Formats: sequence, C-alpha cells, structure tokens
Amino acid sequence: MLASAGSSNGLELTLHVEPEEYASISHTIGMRIVIHNPMDNADPDGNGINIFPGYETDISLSQTIIRRLPAPYKDKCVSYVDNPFQQSQTQCMQDCIQEYNYKHCGCVERSLPSKFNMKWCTVKNTTELCCLDAVINNLAIHGVDCKCPSPCLTTYYNERLTMAKWPSKAFFLEGSIGEDIKIFRKSHAKVRISFSTLAIITYEQKPVFHESEIFSHLGGELGLWLGLSLIAVFELLEAFLYFCNRKIYNFRT
Repeated sequence: MLASAGSSNGLELTLHVEPEEYASISHTIGMRIVIHNPMDNADPDGNGINIFPGYETDISLSQTIIRRLPAPYKDKCVSYVDNPFQQSQTQCMQDCIQEYNYKHCGCVERSLPSKFNMKWCTVKNTTELCCLDAVINNLAIHGVDCKCPSPCLTTYYNERLTMAKWPSKAFFLEGSIGEDIKIFRKSHAKVRISFSTLAIITYEQKPVFHESEIFSHLGGELGLWLGLSLIAVFELLEAFLYFCNRKIYNFRT
C-alpha cells in the first residue's frame, strides 16, 4: 500500500533486453509492459507500452473506476470475474471472433487465443489463409454480433509517459562496470512506474428509481388519474341527469 504519490515512491526497474537473442526478422529491439487491474488478463497487443534500450521511461499513473448497472438497466453489464472461461470483455470478443472464423473456415487464427477443440489454420494451406482474410475483411466492414456487454466493474489506469536518454555519461562512469556506454545503452533500459496522485476517480451508475419507488410512483399516478376519471364520470352523470330533468320538465309544461 502506497503512503504517498510521486516518482520517489514508485517501482524502479533496470531491464536487460538481450539484443543478441533477437531474430533477424525483428524490426525493433526493446520490451513491452502492461499495467492492468490484477483481476484482468494482460493484453500486450492492445494495451502494451514499448520500452526502448538506452532510455529511462517514466510512467505516471492515475486510477479510474467505473461501476455499471446490470439488466434491466441500459448497459446490461455482466461480471466476467465469475466466468472461468471468459474473464474479460476482450477475451469474450476474441472467443466470438474465433468461433466466427471456425464456422466459416473450419480453423482459427493463430494470433488469437482459442478453445482447445478448435483447429489452427496452417500457413501452408492457401485456402484456409484466403478464407481467414475474407472473414477478417468482412468483420472490418460489417462487424460481428458478439454478445459481450461491458463489465460491471472496470478499473483502468491513465498513463502519462516521459522519456530521457539513459544513463548519462557522468552517472555511468561513476558506477562503471568496465563496459562501453554505447554497448550498455544498446542492451539496457530503465523504467520508473509511480502514481501521480493517490486520488481515485470513480464513475458510478445509479438508478433514477428503485423498484419500491417505481411502484410507489406508479400507484400515485394511478391514484391521481383514477381520481380524476371518477370526478369526470360523476360530472358527466350529473350533466346527464340535469339534461333528463330538463326534458321531463319541458314535457310536462
């Protein structure tokens, strides 16, 4: 538990990217980290932050919480934490897309997670690859009807990044380990993660009326209109009787 905010109270990491281990087809050298709610699965492709060697990356965080209402309210949110097979909305969407791929192509995309009983599409099978391309293009244009509502509780972190070249020559020479600074910068990176504030922004949906209030207001409205209706009926009856009395009086005279 943090007692105060600020970079001096955060997490500090020195990373070795091991550039010699990269394949020749790699376009970039570095690392990718994800800052997420402990209850959610990490999604490096969608929410990752690139960390480059030779730089100090300072990540400043603030926390936001969103609480939604389940059915019958508008969002119809669900609790993915209670589902062992789909623990996030993203995972639900991925499963839905893979089921769509399997339905039309008989295999699934390798870059997305899939269920154990689904066959992977093979790179050597041009028919499967063409089918997947067609399905992906169709999804991009028309979308897919996936029943993946928003989670009832969402916790996410707003990130603000700053970068500076690291280490400085003076700092490197002071703690010199007998290595050239250029070589060191090519293989090492520094990350500092901290909260800019301990305040938490919370957005919470609340019903305009609770069930008891709905019936109370409904009863009040019905009582009002029923009372007005009875008054109108009695007024009509009074007018009718007055009209009949006038007719009888005129007939006798």
